Amino acid sequence: MRFLFPGVLIALSLLLGGCASTVSNPHVQKITSKAEAYLEKGKEWIGWQNSPDTPEGEARSAEAGETPTPPTTTALAPQAAEPPPAPQARPPRTTLIKPVEAVEAPPAPALTPAPVEEVNLQEVAAAGIEFGTYHALVIGNNRYRHIEGLQSAVPDATRLDEILRTEYGFRTRLLLDADRDQILGALTDYRRTLGPHDNLLIYYAGHGWVDPEADEGYWLPVDAHADDPVRWLSNATLTTSVRAMRAKHILVIADSCFSGKLTRGAHVGIRGTDYLQRMATRRARTVLTSGGLEPVLDQGGKGGHSVFASSLFEVLDENTGVIDTAQMFNVVRRKVALAAPQVPEYGDIRQAGHDGGDFLFVRQR
Repeated sequence: MRFLFPGVLIALSLLLGGCASTVSNPHVQKITSKAEAYLEKGKEWIGWQNSPDTPEGEARSAEAGETPTPPTTTALAPQAAEPPPAPQARPPRTTLIKPVEAVEAPPAPALTPAPVEEVNLQEVAAAGIEFGTYHALVIGNNRYRHIEGLQSAVPDATRLDEILRTEYGFRTRLLLDADRDQILGALTDYRRTLGPHDNLLIYYAGHGWVDPEADEGYWLPVDAHADDPVRWLSNATLTTSVRAMRAKHILVIADSCFSGKLTRGAHVGIRGTDYLQRMATRRARTVLTSGGLEPVLDQGGKGGHSVFASSLFEVLDENTGVIDTAQMFNVVRRKVALAAPQVPEYGDIRQAGHDGGDFLFVRQR
């Protein structure tokens, strides 16, 4: 279409030129005037097409190597831009309704253990409760032959032996730095000699270990090797010895790492002479440990003792009547938990013949 219409205009121009020079007829002149009008409009159209202001003109100028003339624009007076709206301030995460004055916080209340619920000796004597004879095997191992030694096990055992003898009337046997044979020999002697009216406390302070694959805990005598369990003393062996003894009450106190494998949960009842009577007559096989299945501190208590032993000594020294081990455990546990990252445990010994009784500590002096 772009090339057809200019050709038509050229033909009209030639025709009009010939007609104008030879024809004077009015009809021909009328046609001629119309043709001239069309010719003018065609010329205007061709001029617009060739204008550089149009896409066609730009293309034509580019083909001819001409530089297109930029279109004229009318500059507008610059107008002041409206400032953007000010952002709204975001409220803080915590909005105070009114200023808060600094107030000195009151001191936190001291965490102190609950007092021991004692039953006095007069009430016990009036009730006619028979407690029997008390024995204690006290073991403290510091100087190990093949593994790293300890610091407080021997002083702890020595101090407990003194308290039990002088304040509670125990017949004690003290083993310091004992090997496996000495410990087993002492347990065998008690198995042969103790009867239904006897009570036995077995205290052990020393290294302990747990085998997670065998689900078994061990005491480590001074002749034990770290990588050889032949000289270790297992919980199973200890349980067998305790179960075979005829003593009425047997309490094991273990201040060693991973000693919690011996325990099973115990129920604590309401105290009084009736309660003590039931505890005194029923068979008891219980254990009090310085921690669960975790390492325990060798030192940190008063007088260079372990945290657990120091707490135990305080309860025994402060008692003036009769306390059972469950009540003593409640106080010792609070004391230890406040001073060390370990929590004592108390319960009956697994599969050792426990029958609901409890070991009772009767103050003599």
